[in-house]
Amino acid sequence: MRKLQIKWLAAMITAICLLLSWMTPAWAEMPYRTYTQDSYNRIVPTQPAYKAAGLIAQDLKVPDGQGGQMYSPLKRPQDLYIDKHDHMYIADTDNNRIVHLDSQGRVQRIITVPESPLDHPQGVFVDDHGDLYIADTGNKRVLRLDKDGRIVHEYTRPQSRFIAESFVYEPTKVSVDKRGFVYVVPRGSYQGIVQFDAEGKFYGFFGTNWTEASTMDRIRKMLYTKEQLSRQVRLLPAAIGSMFIDEQGYLYTVSVSATEQIKKLNIRGDNLWRKLSFGDKNTVIDRGADNQASLPQFADITVSHNGIMTAIEKNKNIIYQYDASGELLFFWAGPVTVGAPRVGLSQSPIAIASNSRNELFVLDDIMNLVQAFTPTPFGEMVYKALGLMHEGKYVESVQEWQEIIRLNAYFSPGYKGLSDAAYYTGDYEQALKLYRLAGSGGGYSDAFWQLRLQWFQKHFSFLATLCLALFVIWIIAAKLQSRLGWRRRIKGTWKWREYQIFQQLRHSFTILRSPLEGFGDIRYLNMGGYLSAAVLLALTVLAMLGSVYVTSFSFDPVPAGQRNGASIALVGASTWFSWIICNYLIGSIRHGEARFKDVFVGGAYALVPLLLIGLPLALASNVMALSEAPIYSFLHSAVYIWCGLLFFWKIQALQNYTVGEAVVNVLLTAFATVMLWVLVFIIVGLFSEFYSFIQTIYQEVSM
Repeated sequence: MRKLQIKWLAAMITAICLLLSWMTPAWAEMPYRTYTQDSYNRIVPTQPAYKAAGLIAQDLKVPDGQGGQMYSPLKRPQDLYIDKHDHMYIADTDNNRIVHLDSQGRVQRIITVPESPLDHPQGVFVDDHGDLYIADTGNKRVLRLDKDGRIVHEYTRPQSRFIAESFVYEPTKVSVDKRGFVYVVPRGSYQGIVQFDAEGKFYGFFGTNWTEASTMDRIRKMLYTKEQLSRQVRLLPAAIGSMFIDEQGYLYTVSVSATEQIKKLNIRGDNLWRKLSFGDKNTVIDRGADNQASLPQFADITVSHNGIMTAIEKNKNIIYQYDASGELLFFWAGPVTVGAPRVGLSQSPIAIASNSRNELFVLDDIMNLVQAFTPTPFGEMVYKALGLMHEGKYVESVQEWQEIIRLNAYFSPGYKGLSDAAYYTGDYEQALKLYRLAGSGGGYSDAFWQLRLQWFQKHFSFLATLCLALFVIWIIAAKLQSRLGWRRRIKGTWKWREYQIFQQLRHSFTILRSPLEGFGDIRYLNMGGYLSAAVLLALTVLAMLGSVYVTSFSFDPVPAGQRNGASIALVGASTWFSWIICNYLIGSIRHGEARFKDVFVGGAYALVPLLLIGLPLALASNVMALSEAPIYSFLHSAVYIWCGLLFFWKIQALQNYTVGEAVVNVLLTAFATVMLWVLVFIIVGLFSEFYSFIQTIYQEVSM
């Protein structure tokens, strides 16, 4: 037995050593670090998904016209495209040419169009028939060439009465879909993408971004006259920077925008990713020199055959990679030293493309070359699993996802993949557990909805019989009560109802029915006291704590062990006490009639809706799915609105104010509460500094 244990131990040590020997070189050889982001927006380091494979077009040689070769490097290239044969096309902008390379990076031809020379072309595209589309920016046209390089058509400035004369048509990117529709991105155009039909006629603008207006802009629009608005700087949508059309016909765009950094558009122009946000804002590598988060400025985007989307962020030199649903898989970057280039690190990435082998190619317009990246074994596993999911082969993907999680237990997309596989194969109980591990509230809700549906289908007859039986019992009990007087007899036996504290607690229900009269009774009929208020406050705190811990994961997807109900209760209690103190002081200054006891007790009674509805609503969330989220949100908001109204009516009744005076009192109380907390923070800060000063003096004297 002991020998067997030793053998098992030796085998485990060997396996760990092999794993480390496989992982360590990948980490050590990479000039960048790779990260992922879990469902709770936490940055998690992971194994590299790609490794640097070398440089392409660094020593570009072209025919010299005399049977030899001459060195002709790229000069500020602006676009890169890879066709279905893995051939590469580079828009060599400042050399006024298109460079065609084969799948091995060897020069096939140099396209200059001698009969109509190119002028600073910035975009290139090749369709399935081999026709070449060039965004000839300087000539303000899109040129279509056949596979032999002959001009087929020119797409010049569109003519339409709907296009203003000030519209500038300088194409920078071009793409073509399966129908033959041509999409052109003009430089700085806020109208969107120019769309031509298969015959080359102007079809309209496509994928226009929304205008992003700040709060002050909306206020100006409401308050300013037309003349004043005409003198303001005109708000325009963000211009589209680049685009890509995938194999399914979806068009992806990138823009420097707060809400529409990356869009996935269907044939109607609907943004399927309008609720998603792209670019990581939590990690240091996405911050500027002042360590402040900034908007990601995506330069280009590409989508592989299995739906994996990769985007490059130009200013911070970050490569982001997302799955087919827009969920972040990886992002990587490393320190860039100007003048000391390293393989795998771009200085100014301007375009990106992928081939049929999921290899990535990044065009650099400063280094004038293409960086090549190939998937690592870990990356290949992830892409294989995603490819199987993309094809609907969920059972086959399970083994891949399990191996991925074995190699990296913190890789959140792995748990998401396993949970999706379990869900689509009908194992909803397993999917429920895995969605919780993955931190996916939406997936958890979907799995729960299916389990709930199955439970109702199984127990429907029993539930229907039970409801009918309860209804009959209720009718019989109502008739017996009216005949025998059971209710009066039971009331007579409840002696505890005569105690004052219970009468005061019962008064909270009177306040819910008639707030003004109920709060007035606290002041004049002694229907409230410190003890009853303390009981209500304690029960409210307990209800808040319970709500934090019993709310369903669907509505509150927080990692296990990180629900800090104590801090929430402490902040709520501190805010309530500071409000009560400030409200009493403001009432005293503004000739209010309420005593401190009235303000304190009335403030406690105003929290009764939170006590009565908050905890039951949290419990009810455990039998609700996100499809019932509007009901949950309405009730959740209604509780706090109801409490706010009770606070207002409390001030009006206890202080004997009119509605206008009560509004002024609320505003002054809010201002005083803010000032109180500012003063508290200042005092705490000064005390901390004073303590540090005394401690420093003590240390110097003791030395």
